[in-house]
Amino acid sequence: MKAKVLLNQLSANPFHEKYKGIYSQVGSTLVPLTTAKVDAEGNLIFFRQHRKTPMTEKTLFSLLLLHKNKHLYCWNSRKIAIYGYRVENGKIIV
Repeated sequence: MKAKVLLNQLSANPFHEKYKGIYSQVGSTLVPLTTAKVDAEGNLIFFRQHRKTPMTEKTLFSLLLLHKNKHLYCWNSRKIAIYGYRVENGKIIV
């Protein structure tokens, strides 16, 4: 999934509740993704830093807008492509 697709889908619904962060699901546990960086291949990778709060809605939208042509990945011991998302209780789960 490209960043602009996720940004368009998240911002298209004017009645959405305030997002509380972006998360990855590992088993039955939600892991907050706190930071995103561009790798050497030009992809935007979300990952977790210990003892950091989940990424805010403003930060997430800013990153997606800034890197809108990049493919999205999350890091969980290896690079995993993001193909979709769902929203539960204001949490964006990829």
